[in-house]
Amino acid sequence: MRRLLTIALVLCLALSTAHAQEHTTEAKTLFRAGIQAFNAGDLDEARRLLESAVSKGLSSRSLNYNLGVVYYKLGLYEEAEQTFRTLIPTRQKALAYYNIGLTALARENQNAATKAFQNVLASDPDDNLISLATRQLERLDPTMHAVSPRKRWAGLVSIGGGYEDNVALFPDTAPRKLDSGFVETLAAASYYLYGDSSAGLRSDIKFYSRQYPSEHTFDLQVIQAGAKWVQKTAPGVISVGLGGDYIWRDRRSRERRARLMAGITTLDCPGPGARCLVRAEATQIFPLPGFDAYRGQMYRLDAHYRLRPGNWTAELKYRADYNDRDNLDTGEEFFSVSPERHGLDAGIEYDLTDQLSVEAGAGFRFSYYRTPHQMIVPEGRQTIRREDKRHTLSVGTTYRFSRRTSLSLDLDRIDNNSNIDRYSYDRHTVTASLAVGF
Repeated sequence: MRRLLTIALVLCLALSTAHAQEHTTEAKTLFRAGIQAFNAGDLDEARRLLESAVSKGLSSRSLNYNLGVVYYKLGLYEEAEQTFRTLIPTRQKALAYYNIGLTALARENQNAATKAFQNVLASDPDDNLISLATRQLERLDPTMHAVSPRKRWAGLVSIGGGYEDNVALFPDTAPRKLDSGFVETLAAASYYLYGDSSAGLRSDIKFYSRQYPSEHTFDLQVIQAGAKWVQKTAPGVISVGLGGDYIWRDRRSRERRARLMAGITTLDCPGPGARCLVRAEATQIFPLPGFDAYRGQMYRLDAHYRLRPGNWTAELKYRADYNDRDNLDTGEEFFSVSPERHGLDAGIEYDLTDQLSVEAGAGFRFSYYRTPHQMIVPEGRQTIRREDKRHTLSVGTTYRFSRRTSLSLDLDRIDNNSNIDRYSYDRHTVTASLAVGF
């Protein structure tokens, strides 16, 4: 039961404070020295140094959390509880209540422990804390699990708008670009048809729309639906399922897709608050008349690593795509629509306060088209194997009115460089959106 506390403290050297401008160099030095003392097994010295950091004006969630851990390890349970309670108004509310429950157990106060673990479940925690708190409640009273059911459904609605300076992806050599504002909508919901997140059948549905009021030719709508079995095992959460997509362009049906998917998510990754995900998909594409070139298969592999040290969140994503489509053959020209792609994206987020965060990201994708293009050019017929290198940059900020409601502003840039001039382009996008979770 103490393992969660100990691991968090050992790794907290990477934690950062929320208001660095208010912290003196001396206080931060005391904080780091306190962590070093804990790692060396000198709990009394760790306590003295961390308390000195507080007295010097250092105030952060990471300091309060780790000081609470030191108090807990020293058996100073009242001080530990009081320190953990300072985290209740923050995004770490559920974790604070869980650690308060542990201190109550250490003091053999079962009533207080029960109340604290019930508060964990009422604080909308992640699945890991749900499992930990539920397990503690069942140990305290085997009949109590009935009053703390797991959440069976979740949802999200996001509405936004923005501006693009190159809607049609005109090449860099074009004399002008087509720009337009847009309205963007996203709605998603998940529901456990059977069981729960430990073992159950989950259904998912998503709807995405981007409308260009002045350029309907580029309107896009997508509906995705699927069902998958979710199972918690020793290595992590394993899922296997089926899904389908329906896609519209310019308000016309374009293609349908059938997907077979499997994945694993695990918290047993190196680093504080780390999570790893690996997912594979096999998709059969059924295009509507007029888009027959896109008929075929697509195979995709995703790998995702997320790290959450203190106020920071860092992500690294890799994606590989293999396409086997019919391609476009006009008789005089041939265009491949079957690329092999490898992409790497990195992102970082920092919580300036409990409500306000800033984000930045960068990515690179290499696309290789196995079958050469054959095109009519002024010099005659050109045969060339297309290769694209796409770079992306993004910055943004998010303000959270509550745990479930947030307002975001994002700026994105895409720069696609191709060995065929007509496919080289750049695009800038600015988007503002309001999201509400359920």
